[in-house]
Amino acid sequence: MSETLIKIGAALYEAEDYTVPSERTFRSAWEANTNTKIISVDMAAAKEIWREKIRLARVEPFVALDTAFMKALETGASTVQIIEDKQALRDAPADSGIDAATTPAELSAVQPAGLTVE
Repeated sequence: MSETLIKIGAALYEAEDYTVPSERTFRSAWEANTNTKIISVDMAAAKEIWREKIRLARVEPFVALDTAFMKALETGASTVQIIEDKQALRDAPADSGIDAATTPAELSAVQPAGLTVE
């Protein structure tokens, strides 16, 4: 018989003894309750994970906006929208939806500044 272990921090838990979340996006935020035998998501930790995912998702859009900004400067075109879009990306990790989320599904639904966060 093969046993599946789940590692959370330094502890190991037998998977068949616990109810385990099916969604693994916030795997690093899992916490085990040995009394109820439920592995759940620590939402405070999950929110920090989501903020970091948002930061990573901003990299390519920032590069594209920087390029668009330089081209606009060269041609004398307006940079107002580009500046607003860049500010929206800067503000994305502070989106109020992150703090308002009470479940992993609600948190995953927060996609600020037109980003696709996975």
